[in-house]
Amino acid sequence: MASPLLAPRSSIDSSDTPVSIEKVREVQDAIEKVTPYLAEFKKAYLERAERGEFNTLGSSQSMLSRHPTYPVLMRSEAALQQDYLKKLKSKFIETAAKAQFLRFIRNDDGQQWGAEENEQLEAQNQKDKAELRDTKIRLQQSFDRATQLARELEAERPLLVKEAKEANRLAREVNEMRLELMRLGRDKPVEERLTIPAAEEILDNQIVQLQELDTELHSLQESATSSKADAKKVEKEIEALRPAVVQAKAQLQADAAAARAEGREEAEAMSRMCDWYTSAEEMYKDLFGLEAIDTPSENELRLQYSKPVPYTVSLVFNPTTKQLADAKARIPLLGLPGVDISEAIDLAVDANDGRQLLAYARMKATMVANGRV
Repeated sequence: MASPLLAPRSSIDSSDTPVSIEKVREVQDAIEKVTPYLAEFKKAYLERAERGEFNTLGSSQSMLSRHPTYPVLMRSEAALQQDYLKKLKSKFIETAAKAQFLRFIRNDDGQQWGAEENEQLEAQNQKDKAELRDTKIRLQQSFDRATQLARELEAERPLLVKEAKEANRLAREVNEMRLELMRLGRDKPVEERLTIPAAEEILDNQIVQLQELDTELHSLQESATSSKADAKKVEKEIEALRPAVVQAKAQLQADAAAARAEGREEAEAMSRMCDWYTSAEEMYKDLFGLEAIDTPSENELRLQYSKPVPYTVSLVFNPTTKQLADAKARIPLLGLPGVDISEAIDLAVDANDGRQLLAYARMKATMVANGRV
């Protein structure tokens, strides 16, 4: 029976089990320890191949001598050597049986071994067998361990290749940006560049403009206060006209009843349109996972989503200009405080684009759900 060490190894299957850094370092240390021995064995093996010691049955045309590192030839040569050893063992047993038969016929006991020598040989034989079994067990354990680590490393290989490609791409982009900065510095003369005094002057002008805008804002607030007072006066006048309004409303209801009798089909169409709008709104909430809409304050809108992972986005608007003034997003991440999207928030506030911020937050939530963050 062929030895398990010469049997072909099974192919390494892919696995989804993540490989830890300790396992990778363990494999690397084991490889570094056996590398010198493997180099010596390989050198001695190649020297024997050059001398033609692997020519099967004395043939000078042995493929293994010309290609000593080809695995299929090595396996075939090992099988041939095993067959040769089996035949040699059979020949030895046959010769020993013939010699014993001749001694039996001639009544010649031959060389006699004493009980003490037999016991010593038996003890040595048992010891050698125990060491051989232990060596085989350790070798099989090492082979199983190496196979398992190889499978785990092979499973991690696509991710490592992908990350290496991404790193190379980022490095190329950085180099391109550096070259672009160098070209800009070369093409733009020094006198056309923005100096620190010019920048300070622009900043001072902007401060003056902000002060003027602040003064205009105060004037608009005062105008709004006076408009509120006028609105209160108008409200009092409306209260005085309320009886006439009630009478007119009754007349309108009577006219509406008459109109409903004539325009019932139009009312049904409007009802169907309202039902469609309500269904579309529910579908939008279910599609994007919008679970709740809250207004903690007059100028804050809080949106709570339930998928792809639960997260919350708060939009704060300027009460005067009605533009996006600030935003907060909380996208929980397992084992961490959350995903930081402060840069996207700053860009959305500068562009006054709340939809862009909601789309970016949803993309990050999707990446968290897929385990890509």
